[in-house]
Amino acid sequence: MIAFLFAVLLLWLWPAGPFADLPPRRLPPAVPPLPEVRLPYFQLPAHLTLCGQPVPLEDPVVREGLDREFTVVVWSRAQTLMWFKRAHRHFPEIQQKIRAQHLPEDLKYVVLVESDLRLNARSPAGAAGPWQFMGPTAQRFQLKASDYVDERLDLGLATDAALAYLKVLYQEFASWPLALAAYNVGEGRIRREMALQGVSDYWRLALPEETERYVYRILAAKVVLENPAHYSYDIPPEDLYPPLATEEVTLNLSQGVTVRGLAEAAGTYFRAFKHLNPWIRGHSLPPGTYRLRVPAGQKAAFLEAAARGLPAPPAANPEPREEKPPAPAKSGRPARKK
Repeated sequence: MIAFLFAVLLLWLWPAGPFADLPPRRLPPAVPPLPEVRLPYFQLPAHLTLCGQPVPLEDPVVREGLDREFTVVVWSRAQTLMWFKRAHRHFPEIQQKIRAQHLPEDLKYVVLVESDLRLNARSPAGAAGPWQFMGPTAQRFQLKASDYVDERLDLGLATDAALAYLKVLYQEFASWPLALAAYNVGEGRIRREMALQGVSDYWRLALPEETERYVYRILAAKVVLENPAHYSYDIPPEDLYPPLATEEVTLNLSQGVTVRGLAEAAGTYFRAFKHLNPWIRGHSLPPGTYRLRVPAGQKAAFLEAAARGLPAPPAANPEPREEKPPAPAKSGRPARKK
């Protein structure tokens, strides 16, 4: 037995043994290390103002509250990119109206926080339009809403109403941060909290978390949008949305007309016409006076077509009421904007 084992061992080690022709074992090639990825860190500016009033960043509560919203805005890359693109289209009109009212230009950032500058935005609570007016407040500032039209979705009219409301709030509170908070939560709530807490300074006033975040978010939007390259938003100019090339027409209707007929008279189609006039709710308009936007260069042709007569909606098929979206489940979480 011992002799047999010795013979096997010699066979194994012999140069001409069974494994003599096997190639030497090679180690796999070394995998190069992955490049190190380091994300930039962005700091808040040392000094900030909101509507011309200094923000007390030396207060740690204020600084941390603002830092939270600033970080969210900086790193919400998709949403903030859409802010830049839509602002390039709509801010010129909004800024013109703000300057005409001699109001702080920072108010333009309110519309970003309210609706992401989506003209047809609607909230589960019933607010609508770029400035998110609720029904009673819309009526207070002469914005019409019916089965056929919703002027809360008209950027020009809604901006006029929002600026009028903000001016009223500033006249009451003599503070733009308080006025902005009241725009979010209502002036009645602000009055009650000021009386209960004995505080008239917004930055020291305890308010619902949504309202506190609301004002900080407006300020964070200002910080980032005023210096996009500093926060790594290098957007090619051609990728920004240009202002829509339109002309304004005032049309007096003695009878109802179809929106399709209006679109064809303007040299376009139904969907594109409603994109220019998002305040039109359905497929027809009843008699009345309307301010419409038509594609640039189509005003004369539109008026000629209107003078010849526009198609009326079928009498047997009255305009259907627009169905309201189902109420969301009560989860305790705010609806997510897109």
